[in-house]
Amino acid sequence: MKIKMSWKSLTATAGVALMLIACNKENTGPTPEEEIIAAEDNQSIIDETEAVFTYNDELFGGLSSLRESAETGTDSVGNPGKRPLKADKCATVSRSESNGIITIVVDYGTAKQCEGRKVGGKMTIQIPVKPPRDASGLFTQNITYENFQRGPRIINGKHTINLALENGRVVTKEDFTETTITTEDGKTITFSSTKTRKEDAKGTPLNRADDEILVTGSTTATGSDGKTFKSTITKVLITKVACRGTGGIFPVSGTIEIERPDKPKTVVDYGDGTCDRTYTVTSDGKTITKSRK
Repeated sequence: MKIKMSWKSLTATAGVALMLIACNKENTGPTPEEEIIAAEDNQSIIDETEAVFTYNDELFGGLSSLRESAETGTDSVGNPGKRPLKADKCATVSRSESNGIITIVVDYGTAKQCEGRKVGGKMTIQIPVKPPRDASGLFTQNITYENFQRGPRIINGKHTINLALENGRVVTKEDFTETTITTEDGKTITFSSTKTRKEDAKGTPLNRADDEILVTGSTTATGSDGKTFKSTITKVLITKVACRGTGGIFPVSGTIEIERPDKPKTVVDYGDGTCDRTYTVTSDGKTITKSRK
């Protein structure tokens, strides 16, 4: 049977076909929403890992190249003994020692509001007892997070912090493995990351206010949308101690490249050193500016 089609019908059919082809072509490339999600998820990883590292640092009054010993007493200036732990009004903080391992637990218990933030869960830190005085040994921590929360997000996973020597200077090496973040809207980000952290005293070691923290490393993740990505710090991320009062723990400069399978690279740029908690996201020739609360 022959089907007769009018000129108008043929034109309409051809138009639909062209539209379908165009849609298929568009679907093979990235959408702005996909790239923004990856950048935002990567920023959540940075926010949370920096927050728990800083809390850990503050808990001990600053990381040290000396591990805790089994001796009693306090040590805030490098003498043998147990170092004082920072008080936390929202948590039970305990310290014990068994079989050459010191265990420190910060336990918030059931999620609750405390001192203006939501807290909950538990962080467990394990540190080998410091060797005898005539033995060397750099500081090592193995940390486990169990529904640990000190703000809008929840973290679960494992975190290792090691102090290492690099070109004669002590630097911090850290790894997150088997780690998940539950976001404010209940979605999950799964990731592993490796970072190297250095402090630059800017020539004034007794004045911490002008210090900068320099971070390099990379992360592999499955984002909140279920899609994988890898992020690599391509220009060192710098956090200024002086910015923490106004900008919190947030990079003031540096760049990150985010790669997703079969997608163009996305570049995140933190700017020129201003304490403004803003960054730009550039993908496929388009740039948007984001601001972090």
